[in-house]
Amino acid sequence: MKSARNTLPDEPPNALTCGIDWARDDHDVSVVDARGREVHRCTVEHSAAGLRELLTVLARTGVCEVAIERPDGPVIDTLLGAGITVVVISPNQVKNLRGRYGSAGTKDDRFDAFVLADTLRTDRARLAPLTPDHPATVALRRVCRARKDLVAHRVALANQLRAHLRNVFPGAVGLFADLDSPISLMFLTRFDCQDRADWLTPKRLAT
Repeated sequence: MKSARNTLPDEPPNALTCGIDWARDDHDVSVVDARGREVHRCTVEHSAAGLRELLTVLARTGVCEVAIERPDGPVIDTLLGAGITVVVISPNQVKNLRGRYGSAGTKDDRFDAFVLADTLRTDRARLAPLTPDHPATVALRRVCRARKDLVAHRVALANQLRAHLRNVFPGAVGLFADLDSPISLMFLTRFDCQDRADWLTPKRLAT
């Protein structure tokens, strides 16, 4: 996602703004009216059901604009897919903005949701909405994320295998350049213990 060059309207639709403090397991939601009064607060789970509940809350209260701290992920996709205007305010900005309200600066998810909503209300001139990425960009990002996950999984398994071999078959460690290379895995499949590997002579190994 990227911030669009177009700006927000001078006044939010229905005179309401929303702030969502994103977290791993659940998200705090705060809705603020044109006078900066919190008119609704709730917490939704980070799940398909929770995101549906979020859209229901926004529709019921009449909210069309949301401020959040991150520019991607399922929450963003859900909001944009529902036609909600999304504005990103970075965590560092939120940390600095807490001082407006006399906060000591410590993070409080419920309070941060309010700060996000109220900042969207008061600082509209310097904020810009997100625009969805091109479908090809979205697809590429998903492929890259999947590849990154697979590489991390492969590295973790190779490390587990190396640790196990150091205990029961240390001679196989370092025999080939990469422990998880095809030739190394073929070797370990055929010679899975020291007893079988003892059959090898230098000539047989070379062959």
